[in-house]
Amino acid sequence: EGFQNRCRGSRARILLCSRMASPHGIPEDVLEALKVPTQYQKVYKDECAFTFVNPYHKDGVYLNLKTFIGVSKEFLPLDQKRSKFPLYLLQQWTRVIKPSKKKEGSQASPTVFAVGVEGGFQLPEDKIETVVSTSIVLIAPDGEESKRWAYDSKTAKESFPELLVKVVETCLSRTDATKEKAGFSLEEEVKVSRYAKDLIQLENAKKIPNDPTKWKCEDSGLTKNLWLNLSTGYIGSGRKETGGTEAAIRHWEETGKKYPLVVKLGTITPDKADVYSYAEYAMVIDPYLDKHLKHWGIDRSKLYQTDEDMNKINIQANIKGLEASRITGDSEKQLPASGVGFQGLVNFGNTCYLNSTFQLLFSVPLFQQRYVKYAKEIFGRSPSDPTQDLTTQLCKLGLALNSDKYQKESEENKKLKTEVDLPSLSDPAAEVTPKMLKKAVAKDHFQFSSGRQQDAQEYILHVFKAISRDARQFPNTPGVCDLTKIFEFATEEKTVDGQSKQVGLKVQKGLTFLTLPIPKAERKGTGEPIEKKSKTDAKTAEPLVIPLEKCIEKYLEPSVLDSYTSPVTSKKGVAYRSNRMRTFPPYLLIQMYRFEQVDLRSEGKGFQIQKIRRQVPMPEKLDLKALRSTGLLEGETALPKKKAKKPAPKPDIVAAVQNMGFSKNAGIRAALATKNVGAEQAVNWVLQNMENPDLNAPVTAVDDEDDADVDPSKVGIVSSMGFKPEHAKKALIATKGDVQRAIEWLFSRTQGELDREEKKSEKVVKPGPNTDESMYEMIGFISHIGDNANSGHYVCHLKRGSKWALFNDNKVTWREDPPFSFGYIYLYARKDKLK
Repeated sequence: EGFQNRCRGSRARILLCSRMASPHGIPEDVLEALKVPTQYQKVYKDECAFTFVNPYHKDGVYLNLKTFIGVSKEFLPLDQKRSKFPLYLLQQWTRVIKPSKKKEGSQASPTVFAVGVEGGFQLPEDKIETVVSTSIVLIAPDGEESKRWAYDSKTAKESFPELLVKVVETCLSRTDATKEKAGFSLEEEVKVSRYAKDLIQLENAKKIPNDPTKWKCEDSGLTKNLWLNLSTGYIGSGRKETGGTEAAIRHWEETGKKYPLVVKLGTITPDKADVYSYAEYAMVIDPYLDKHLKHWGIDRSKLYQTDEDMNKINIQANIKGLEASRITGDSEKQLPASGVGFQGLVNFGNTCYLNSTFQLLFSVPLFQQRYVKYAKEIFGRSPSDPTQDLTTQLCKLGLALNSDKYQKESEENKKLKTEVDLPSLSDPAAEVTPKMLKKAVAKDHFQFSSGRQQDAQEYILHVFKAISRDARQFPNTPGVCDLTKIFEFATEEKTVDGQSKQVGLKVQKGLTFLTLPIPKAERKGTGEPIEKKSKTDAKTAEPLVIPLEKCIEKYLEPSVLDSYTSPVTSKKGVAYRSNRMRTFPPYLLIQMYRFEQVDLRSEGKGFQIQKIRRQVPMPEKLDLKALRSTGLLEGETALPKKKAKKPAPKPDIVAAVQNMGFSKNAGIRAALATKNVGAEQAVNWVLQNMENPDLNAPVTAVDDEDDADVDPSKVGIVSSMGFKPEHAKKALIATKGDVQRAIEWLFSRTQGELDREEKKSEKVVKPGPNTDESMYEMIGFISHIGDNANSGHYVCHLKRGSKWALFNDNKVTWREDPPFSFGYIYLYARKDKLK
């Protein structure tokens, strides 16, 4: 490092090359610093940590052989400044047409009835292969290449030092740390069938041929969409909506519903198969499928897929449904949208919820300011592993979304498309795949770190929590820190005591979603709901239209509290509780309550989440004055406030502390702080708070309402670090009683800042009339296609100028008729913030 620090510019490259300690000119101290990555070390070799450049880019990705983090050529100077290590493994990938194996002029016929496998029907993309080029590169301190050597695994041991070869080969053999194991299934999680382990299989001497061309329905003679009953060996066709005659399900019913497991014959391969359980009303996993198939003479190791799997059929059903067609529109008539602000995101395995979320959030100017304007400075201050840092990865995405850098197709890809006759062939060098961001947001969260589909609203809440946490941990980063505050609002909860008719008001702060219920449409004068019960009809019939005013009325409708204890009479009775908005945030997120839990136990399905398929026309300009809080109205009387009974210190605990040589006041404080648990705990508390200047002061009533909720023992712990008790209290209030975070909160501020914050009174939101601007304008919304929030597909519509654009993963098009009635999450900007 000392040698490198003395190197500058072109002189650096001359000096590095002149210090020859190996035949290749790699400095000996660099070789000695090499270490083979352990099995626990992550290797990020397939994408730059700061950009979306991957090895398909013409300049490739440089993997630092000390940190095992890849960077693009643009970020080599920064990586050199951070790591002080000059040796890199450069990967460059190129797609080419596979050399033909058949003789010129001959036409090879398929020998296997399957697609995309050797001997089967070949797809255009099967004609393409990737050629990998690797090099060892020595980088000077200024980030410029000093020397490059071609690297070939076959001859590497003869050409490079043994340790270097071990390091490189280990890195090349590793799966990139960002790779996801999840597939692209839009279905819900498939579980193991409870019938699989002890499945009954009849001994009827029946054998099923291993030749797919000999399979046919025993009822109709159909040769497609065939299901084998694993218990009886009966082959029947599937349901009518998938082109069958329902022979398979009829067989299950006619045999007394004793044999529920069936497998779709055309989907059986050595690795997978579609298994359905009629008794469980779901696709299931059969861990013993090999054994169950062998019982009927089927060897799955010799089978290939010959029929569409159910996942694809369900996706197509969703795509063809009326809801989907209204949300995504007619793709053939839509014009592609490109340029700055129109960057699509690749779906890398059930990540449409993530793509839609960040497209929506980055339509807010403050997000662009924080994560685009200050990106360069944030990159320079990012931690040693930027792949795990949320702020760094948000900057990386923000820069991509606000440029057209990844929308320019390479000449190589244009040429390849023509040669293989595949116009839709995408360019892997021009794709934005936010894998690192997904991991940085999820951390170790069991739900969001999985490859399953997620509820977009739940994910937004998790993103907000992560951003808030990041802002608290790194409070001095440039730009606006906790951006979640611009979405927060307060509500005024109004409780009317049914006995005394008096009114209680309470403010709830920190809310980020206004959730509006969607009421059921009723027949005039009857109160009878008009709802479609058929799941099939629900996808094809025109959804009912519910006016937004009805949703707001439902939201404002008071809920009934049956066992409310009146503060006036002290008796239980009825009370009525309603909510209104005490403040209107700069940016408002509205969630339409489109998913409800229904009881299907009578059908053997238990409780399930079902989608509310109703249209709610949302206006582009929205006035929320109907939701304003009012405070106490004229003629209303406020309920008396409940006075919390202050605990009294136990005399025996106070005496025990005094017997240890401490003052009576210390004993009183200790008893109260430990909630009169016992003498031992009280004495320990005193010993931990010996430095507290108030330890021996008389205990007085606490005037500040917030201070009353602060645990005195925690104040003592924080104060023992050298902080004033009043500062300790403020830190504990700000961090909701977390001692460790309170100490970090205080250390992140100078004494002057603490004194200024002490003088500055924090705005307290109290019950009363809402005087904020109530006019909003829509800037974007997320829609959901499918039956359940945790399955299906999400897309996002954003306003660009006076027009609307559809962001459907990496496909971005203009929309002349945005589906405002089919949204799940809407984002509105307050009128005074639009400027």
